[in-house]
Amino acid sequence: MELMKYGLAKSKKEDVVSKGAPLVDPRVVSATDREVVLVDCVDDSHWLQYKLNGELKDNVPGGHFKVDATVRPTGGAWKVSNLYMREAGSC
Repeated sequence: MELMKYGLAKSKKEDVVSKGAPLVDPRVVSATDREVVLVDCVDDSHWLQYKLNGELKDNVPGGHFKVDATVRPTGGAWKVSNLYMREAGSC
């Protein structure tokens, strides 16, 4: 949750919007009735930031990066409890 808040606040401060969508295909590494551990190689090459006038924020292309996530049941729903996103090119 804090990561999302940080990202949204940073985008607002920089007057940028994201367009497109990341491509995800997570796979389960381990699972119990108390937690599920997932791993993915997220492709954000079509999920870029744009200035409010429609121009690209910069010329840095998106890439592929490894993501590890742990989800746990909380309040009747499975929610991400840990999320680690590595640098672009990590997978």
